[in-house]
Amino acid sequence: MKNSPPTDRTLRFFSPRKGDPGSDGVSVLGEKGWRLLQMASLEAPVPPGLVLPAGLSSLFNGGKGARGSAGGNDGKQGGHGTNPREILKAELEKGLVHLEEKTGKKFGDAKHPLLLSLRCSPPCHLPRKMETLVNLGLTEAGVPGLAKYNGNEQAAWDAYRRMVEGYGIHVLGVAADGMEELRGQALEDEGAEAEHQLSPKALKNLATAFRHSCEEETGVPWNEDPMTQLLDALEKGFRAWNDPSSRAFRLERGLESLPGMAMVLQAMVSGTRDGDRDGGAGQFSMRVPATGEKKPQGQYLSMALGTDLTAGIRMTDPVASLESRNPEVFSQLTEWCGALERHFRDAQDLSFVVERGELFLLDSVPAPRSPKASLRIAVELEAEGVCDEKNALVLVNPGVIEEYMHPVLDKSAHPSALTKGLPASPGSAVGEVVFFAEHAEELAARGLKTILVRHETTPEDIDGLKVAEGIVTAHGGMTSHAAVVARGMGKCCIVGAGEVRVDYLVNEMFIGNTVIKKGDWISIDGTTGEIFPGELPQVQPALEGRVAKVLEWADAHRKLRVYANADNVEDAQHALEKGAEGIGLCRTEHMFFQLDRIPIFRKMILSIDETGRSAALAELMPFQRRDFMEMFRVMEGKPVTIRLLDPPLNEFLPKGIRSQTRMARAMDIPVETVQQRIETLSENNPMMGHRGCRLAVTYPEIYQMQVRAIVEAACIVKKEGVAVQPEIMVPLVSEARELSMLRAQIEELIDQVNEEMSESISFRIGTMVETPRAAIFSRSIAPYADFYSFGTNDLTQMTYGFSRDDISIFLPLYLEKSVLESDPFIELDQNGTGRLVEIAVEEGRQVNPEIKLGICGEHGGEPGSVKFFHRTGLDYVSCSPFRIPVARLAAGQAAVEEELAANSKRNG
Repeated sequence: MKNSPPTDRTLRFFSPRKGDPGSDGVSVLGEKGWRLLQMASLEAPVPPGLVLPAGLSSLFNGGKGARGSAGGNDGKQGGHGTNPREILKAELEKGLVHLEEKTGKKFGDAKHPLLLSLRCSPPCHLPRKMETLVNLGLTEAGVPGLAKYNGNEQAAWDAYRRMVEGYGIHVLGVAADGMEELRGQALEDEGAEAEHQLSPKALKNLATAFRHSCEEETGVPWNEDPMTQLLDALEKGFRAWNDPSSRAFRLERGLESLPGMAMVLQAMVSGTRDGDRDGGAGQFSMRVPATGEKKPQGQYLSMALGTDLTAGIRMTDPVASLESRNPEVFSQLTEWCGALERHFRDAQDLSFVVERGELFLLDSVPAPRSPKASLRIAVELEAEGVCDEKNALVLVNPGVIEEYMHPVLDKSAHPSALTKGLPASPGSAVGEVVFFAEHAEELAARGLKTILVRHETTPEDIDGLKVAEGIVTAHGGMTSHAAVVARGMGKCCIVGAGEVRVDYLVNEMFIGNTVIKKGDWISIDGTTGEIFPGELPQVQPALEGRVAKVLEWADAHRKLRVYANADNVEDAQHALEKGAEGIGLCRTEHMFFQLDRIPIFRKMILSIDETGRSAALAELMPFQRRDFMEMFRVMEGKPVTIRLLDPPLNEFLPKGIRSQTRMARAMDIPVETVQQRIETLSENNPMMGHRGCRLAVTYPEIYQMQVRAIVEAACIVKKEGVAVQPEIMVPLVSEARELSMLRAQIEELIDQVNEEMSESISFRIGTMVETPRAAIFSRSIAPYADFYSFGTNDLTQMTYGFSRDDISIFLPLYLEKSVLESDPFIELDQNGTGRLVEIAVEEGRQVNPEIKLGICGEHGGEPGSVKFFHRTGLDYVSCSPFRIPVARLAAGQAAVEEELAANSKRNG
């Protein structure tokens, strides 16, 4: 049996030794346990210990660490026919023998006690778990023996005080506030600032007071038996895996199959035994968190345990102070940090204790770093040969790429922000405040910079949005009109700034007691959502070679193609410059808002019969055809997905009386006619009303004009010798018969125009999946679609029942109260909206294996969402041109992470 392979309940021992750390993975040993075994295999100076693997947690969680009921709550039966505590005790006794042999101490012994620390080791991040317990195994009777062994009575009583306090709070559930009051009184009585300054008598009295507090709150006498305390602590830790909040946390993230919580028991080392001469605890890293520069970093606290660092009870010294205090330990830290970087293939942050001048490593975790630092660290680690490009690629925070796309405000001497909204589009902008789009156009014509501030924007503001430096709206969410348009243009934008009140009559905005008038200067930060008074300097980050290098790595490994959402030639050109491989969404409605076209389109809307509508559409036809020709020429044979008209018609009509009056004058019609038509077209919920393919059913002439323009443009460009790859997308399909009927009409028109122009261009015809019904009934829709493009903006909106324009009213409170973890319009709700995508993909491919699948919502440029789309098996993502580099990086990381995980699984 000695050479039998370990089971999921077999203890794993570690102490500094060479050799294979074993094939156990993080799922069995937890992250902390797995790292410690890795470190021990390198002969790193880790205190000896053992890992109680995740399988043991099932003793206290109904037989299944992740899924079962909380069976065994009575401590008698855990579904195994034996008392689970007895099983655990038997394993512990074997493990303690090993630790006693390694340390020469005995657990529970009064003269020479083996003291243990206990830490949870979950296989993934877990928000609720028991805190680290220290000095388990120490009893009041054992304090004199510990004091004699250490030659330090004060440190011995402090160790006992720490054990009682930690056990009382984290195992018995005693209120921490009560113990804090007792501690404060003890410090006040002795005029001390911290516990290590208390006398042995004061510490003894404090520990006694802690014990009495535990007895009063629990109604149970204090138990001094070390084994009982250790078993209680382990059971508490194991049960933390399956408490309701932990189970919900795992369920939301698809982690139900993980086996449970592992626990780590480790022989105590203490930096409190020898005064300021040698002892202490600290953290050490070789990389500066803010910049990534290779330079020793960290903190050190003399007369301390590792838990004192996280508690923040005393001011620490820079870890560099150790170089003069104990140069040998500092040199060892540097060497071990380098060795562990090479082993784990990442920058490391070491937790350590110095006991009697000797270094002990308690843990090694990935070093903290800013997005910008992650870029430098990754590239330098690869250059140093610490890791290859695949491992380096996954270390880069995708957010760093956005930092290099936009200028940032220099806030070195900035005033406090006036208010904060939702950061809809990154970067910064500085300019004069204007409240109307036409004012922004007037000032831009004179070469002046403006910030357009609106209650909310509408499509008719498009020309003002184009020329403004930045945009601020009081209302709206992350996928509101202003947010989407700004991201597409790469403009700084803040939305949902609820404290902003706009008075259009007097051209003023109010933020609290601050009044800002038209012409006043403000500065906005679209990365943080902050609004500042006055003109702050801007800094343009240099596009360093590191960015190009990591994007090169990403492109070499990614499987997802990256397309752009682009509505004009300029956007398409920008997209190509940033690495776009096609156009995944061309929103044709944006082509109608130009000044020479919107009056014609409005004339079409105001027409009362098909004859009038067709006449207006005939005027628009040359504009559309020319736009598509230019798009095809720029893209030179790359896919171009053109979405037919999507918004409801009332979106094209002015809202205010001033705009309505101007429109009536321009069209030489009574303003009452305009108002009457607006009233006729108005809907209670226009984004779920008469729009998308529904317009084509009631007004087929609109789509006929657009399809003819697309096909004629493709034919003309092809005759010029330019390859074309056009795709026609029908929006808002929910019923298969909608798409089958419209597809037949589109195909008939394509054949007709091909014949007229003596060409034979083939087209893909597909749909935008943006309603839950379309996703659920994908099996019936897919036979009529050559492609799906998931419109996750509307799909999220309809799945939640949230209005993306109004969510800012309650979203901050939802985030604050953890009702939501993030804005679902920024980060895809993978378990809700994402599940609909998965259903549509699975069922669509079953009936149409050749279907092309992509996404064109704003989630196409969000890193976590991109990785989800990779796992779901999409062919491409499409996003705003300025987010393409981020999507490329995330797509490359997704492929590499999948490959590395598969390799790790194969290798055990």
